[in-house]
Order: sequence, then C-alpha cells, then structure tokens
Amino acid sequence: MSVLALSAFDYTRNLNMTKAPLLAIGLLIAQQAYAGSTTGSINVRLVIYSRCEVNRSMGQSVPQVECGRQINAQPRVTQTVLKRQGSSGTNDRLVTVEW
Repeated sequence: MSVLALSAFDYTRNLNMTKAPLLAIGLLIAQQAYAGSTTGSINVRLVIYSRCEVNRSMGQSVPQVECGRQINAQPRVTQTVLKRQGSSGTNDRLVTVEW
C-alpha cells in the first residue's frame, strides 16, 4: 500500500511540475497578445527651424549661432583650443555646435 501511495504522490508532483512551466508559457503568450492589440497616441509637437546663421565678430572668441530667431531653438556652442602648431604661433580651435 505504501508503494502505491508513493507512486501516486510522485505522479501528482510530476503533474504539478509540468503545470507550472505550461502556465508560465501561457501567461507570456497572453501578455504578448495584449501588448500587440493595445493602441494609443502621444501628444508630441516637433518644430524644425530651417535657417541657421553663424556670426563671428572680431571681439568674440566663440561664433554665435542663431536658428529661427527663437530663443529656445539656439544651439550650445563650445570652443576648445588645440595644441599650438610649432613655431608659427597659431592655435587651432575646435568649435562644437550642439542642438
């Protein structure tokens, strides 16, 4: 009788061990089906200013960039002085414009 009881216990345990992965796979499939059928929209506005001007006065060390005459559309301009070129006395500069 104890051998039959042990066999029934093993059968139930094995059945539960196969149910868990099947349940997990079923939940994953259901989640993907739900995500694929969900729709929505985002309220976004994109404004592109087509005209930018680069101005550099003699007194300015960094060029000024103006785009679309809008204060919030102005890029960030930075300048880095690179190594001096030998005895010529000139410096190369890297000017970076970030939007």
